[in-house]
Amino acid sequence: MGVFNRNVTGHVSVPIAVTLERGALIFFAETIGETNPVHFDILSARAAGYPDILAPPTYAAVVGSQADHAARRQGHGLTSTLDLINADYRHVLHGMESYDYHSSFFAGDQVTVTTEIKGFSDVKGGKLEIANISQKIKHPERGLLVEISRDIIHQLDRSALP
Repeated sequence: MGVFNRNVTGHVSVPIAVTLERGALIFFAETIGETNPVHFDILSARAAGYPDILAPPTYAAVVGSQADHAARRQGHGLTSTLDLINADYRHVLHGMESYDYHSSFFAGDQVTVTTEIKGFSDVKGGKLEIANISQKIKHPERGLLVEISRDIIHQLDRSALP
């Protein structure tokens, strides 16, 4: 039997508000080596028809993480999604991750993030357990912006992987 708390299957978090701050977006774009100025220069972004700096697509992962931290600060009782599923941080591995983009997001946007624990499975004869987690990032006017699906793997037996 694994360590993940499978009783949380189907759990959906309350919507957590996150504001996309311009400085954080610029820092992220520079950190990942983005060269398109619409990601770090407001004048270039506006000249391209955007209301503000365009978030790089991979910034969605940061927004999801920000939601976990905001939930804790707002008193929703969670340190993180990993704590909710009872992950043992010493043996957690990052599995599959996919993003389904519906619309862009920009500096200044106030979005909400909901996290759902979709389910759990076992592989390698029970040596690994997998938690499937999804997050949805929504904007109040533009609707669903991004759907994220990720697998968190817990290694129960160190010989399970090379």
